[in-house]
Amino acid sequence: MNKKANRKAFCVLLCVGFMYLSTAFNITEKFSMNRTLNSQNSPTPAGLGGIIPEKATAVEKVIVPERAVFPGAAPAVEPVFFIAIPLISSAIQEGFIEKEGLVLIKRANSTNADFKKPFEVLKDKDEEGLVSIAEIIGKKQLLHLLKKESVSIEDNIGLSDIILGRGYHIERKKLLAFFDKYVTDEYKSLFPLAYNNMEITKREKGFEITEDRERSKIRNPAADEEWIMPDLANLPIKTAIEKLALNTSKVKIHGSGVVMDQNPKASEKVKGEVQCTIYGRSYR
Repeated sequence: MNKKANRKAFCVLLCVGFMYLSTAFNITEKFSMNRTLNSQNSPTPAGLGGIIPEKATAVEKVIVPERAVFPGAAPAVEPVFFIAIPLISSAIQEGFIEKEGLVLIKRANSTNADFKKPFEVLKDKDEEGLVSIAEIIGKKQLLHLLKKESVSIEDNIGLSDIILGRGYHIERKKLLAFFDKYVTDEYKSLFPLAYNNMEITKREKGFEITEDRERSKIRNPAADEEWIMPDLANLPIKTAIEKLALNTSKVKIHGSGVVMDQNPKASEKVKGEVQCTIYGRSYR
């Protein structure tokens, strides 16, 4: 009887031991059908009492360079005086203004008026003349011309700021495309055109915009150089402007015809790009 009891106890212990070993080394899982089919994706045993996690799906993390967020983006610039050239040229081609027509230019702080052709206004960089041309074209038509070239600006931008290129920005490539499309060889005498340390140049393949850093380095020392104001009396306004342009681009014109008076006075010593004012016959 004791022998039977001992055998029975031995069998129970043997079974318990076998169960313990099978749990510890995952023997049942290794011989299961499910394990055979998925052996390639299953992890190694975690060990005694461990939890075997399922294999996580690998996710590839792609780091996008910051510059690639807007792949079509291009540097934008405030177009300043430059925008007036293709705007006026396109307005002439659209029939909004006449190429050879005289523009009545309203002068600030003066009851007198001046008359110029659109090209002369551009050549003289006459801001008051540009505003007068913009008033003839109209804000609606100016916005239409810009929109045709995929240039959108805010509605609160004033008429004068549109034609003078202030308060809004245009991508360089769009500005150059605007030039290439409308600015013909008739305007070639305007180029190279420097303004606010930028320069537009006409090349065989089209227009180019560059930062005029070298010119700034050359011209800045000259800002303190002295020069003698020429005698402009009885010269045509156009000739007087050309003489002043050798030393300064800051010229204001009152009246038309020939020069009757000037400021600074003839033979007066001035320095750098001084503001010069000339008065035509019709101003008196």
